[in-house]
Amino acid sequence: MFKRTFVAYCFFLLGTVLVTAQYNPEFSKAGFFPRENTGREVFSMNVAWRFHKGAMANAEVSDLNDSTWSVVNLPNGIEYLPEDASGGANYQGEVWYRKHFTPDSGLKGKKLFLHFEAIMGKSKVYVNGKLLKEHFGGYLPVIVDITEHLNWGKDNVIAVWADNSNDPAYPPGKDQEVLDFSYFGGIYRDCWLIS
Repeated sequence: MFKRTFVAYCFFLLGTVLVTAQYNPEFSKAGFFPRENTGREVFSMNVAWRFHKGAMANAEVSDLNDSTWSVVNLPNGIEYLPEDASGGANYQGEVWYRKHFTPDSGLKGKKLFLHFEAIMGKSKVYVNGKLLKEHFGGYLPVIVDITEHLNWGKDNVIAVWADNSNDPAYPPGKDQEVLDFSYFGGIYRDCWLIS
């Protein structure tokens, strides 16, 4: 009986290795796979965001001088933590992100969306100083239609305010200090421009 079970197990492992070796997974962008001739294009917006840890008045305005802010790439969980961190050891509070970009003229006339895969806690998304989206909770995407709010041929500014402070109004709903896990803050997943 043992011999038969061992041989069956060996064949199972061999089959698993062969199937795994032939499997080439496709990776999605913003939850979608590229499809030819659909007109849909996806561009990464992860690189070169300006970052400020803490509250700041008027950080959403376009002409704010953010040249002294740190430069980060997304995903950004605000800070790096030791392996054993949990139960509120992470930063809790407000943060700001700002990204400058000039949209490609080939996108003019198309519907354009920012797709944030996740922003932890409460968040507000501004484009060129105008509040376009307010979101509560950090486990679902934040999608913003920016079609009518871009300046073509000029610098545009996306500003994101996020706050991962304790708040019973959205999951997990308990103070972070009493949880048996730690969660980050900020824009902790990818950001995409979808046309």
